[in-house]
Amino acid sequence: MKPILAMLSGVLALSIPTLAHAQDNADKDGKLIANSPVIGKLETCTALSDNAERLACFDREVGALVGASKEGDVRVVETEDITNARRKLYGYSLPNVGIFEAATKEEKEEAARLQSVVTKVRQVSSKEWHFWIEEGDARWRVKSNSIRFRAPKVGDEVEFEPASLGTYWIRLNGRKGVRGNRVG
Repeated sequence: MKPILAMLSGVLALSIPTLAHAQDNADKDGKLIANSPVIGKLETCTALSDNAERLACFDREVGALVGASKEGDVRVVETEDITNARRKLYGYSLPNVGIFEAATKEEKEEAARLQSVVTKVRQVSSKEWHFWIEEGDARWRVKSNSIRFRAPKVGDEVEFEPASLGTYWIRLNGRKGVRGNRVG
């Protein structure tokens, strides 16, 4: 019976620093910054004071992480890959899964806008054009009744900014924006 109590007290002692550390890692909305159970287990190892125990803990948890990675259960994704995916998917409603969310104010502002280059243009009607951009070969549609509007051309610089109701302000070569939306 004593070994079971010793084991339970050890588990409890290991979980208390993790819970306290998790509260310290909460952002202003109470959302955990490092909310992965894998990271939580590694954080538990850092709380151990005995060098041998800490090394054994790291060896165990890193071994589990590497094994999960080999099985395909865990993937490490670089920030640059996330940014590129956001750019390719710009204009679509993305699920709220955390990976596509920008962490800082600067990242949120950057993610809200997209600058690209027109790679292909097709006139659909007298006042409607479809054009494609570099990022993911995305197709966009613009309609304009304005006399000042100039049709997009291959090589034009284009900037997108969210408008309302799923539309975007689309500025070609820095000119006045027109509303448009992603269609493919």
